[in-house]
Amino acid sequence: MTKGNLNDLIRTEANKEVESQTSPSPKRSKETNATLQAKINDLTTELEKTEKNQQTLQEKVISLEKELQEHLELSVSLQQLQQQTEQLESVLSEKTTLVAQLSSQLSQSQTELTEKKQLIEKLYNQIKTLENSPPPTPEPSPITKPAPKKPSLYNFEMATLARYIAPNPTPTELTDSEIGWFD
Repeated sequence: MTKGNLNDLIRTEANKEVESQTSPSPKRSKETNATLQAKINDLTTELEKTEKNQQTLQEKVISLEKELQEHLELSVSLQQLQQQTEQLESVLSEKTTLVAQLSSQLSQSQTELTEKKQLIEKLYNQIKTLENSPPPTPEPSPITKPAPKKPSLYNFEMATLARYIAPNPTPTELTDSEIGWFD
């Protein structure tokens, strides 16, 4: 309620009181003025209460608008965080898959290395066994005479070559006196 509305209401009430009076008496008009004054006071009090309530409500509206703005900002922030979380979950899923693949490759490599190590140990143990074992003793073979060969031209030449005696080799170092140049 505004002051203008309150004044209109007061005038309307005053006019009703004046019209309802049939005989004008000075005592009655004092009561009417007193009643009207009381009504004016009551209405003024009501107006003040209404204005206080209106001010309180405006303050609440402003406060609620601020809260609403904060909630909107939080909502936007939460949406952004949710998008980031979804992206991170996607990256985490990819990384988990990669870790699983690498783990599989690692176990395969470890298996292969274990097999190679066992093979190497087996070969090493065989070598050590052979090194530590006594050498095999050769079985004595029966002495056999070579079968006589038929005489041939080749055999003759070989026999002749075997009997050939080479002359004494010439000295490789000659002294100055043997050469005789520098006398």
